[in-house]
Amino acid sequence: MGDADEPRPMIELPVSSAVAVGVGGIVAVVVIFLLLKRRGGHDTAAQRERDRAHRNAQKRPPEEAAQKGETYDLVVKETQYDRVPPEVRGKINGLQTFVRDIPDPDGSAALDVGETVRVRITDYGTKGTTAQAQFLTRV
Repeated sequence: MGDADEPRPMIELPVSSAVAVGVGGIVAVVVIFLLLKRRGGHDTAAQRERDRAHRNAQKRPPEEAAQKGETYDLVVKETQYDRVPPEVRGKINGLQTFVRDIPDPDGSAALDVGETVRVRITDYGTKGTTAQAQFLTRV
């Protein structure tokens, strides 16, 4: 039995063993990261298809989806009543479209997600990947 005040002998690894342990740890972290990424579903076939469609839509001139001055039916995908001015968002032929001058969001006439409205395209976004529209009526 040893005395409590006696120093314990240190275990020293040769340099090559210490390097191997370090490299093994790094490899283990990389493998765990790759497995978690794969399980996370971030790179599914559906996501790749959405990404491809998004890239193609960004290359397409907005006039191919919706003409300025024309009217279209739009399904409300998102309401943004906290913005000034309030607006709703939907897509016309794949083109993200933001609609202003909507019915009073505080009243009973407020628009709901899933509702269909008729709009007139008034302008395109600065990069041509979105459109602005004026609310005309509910459909």
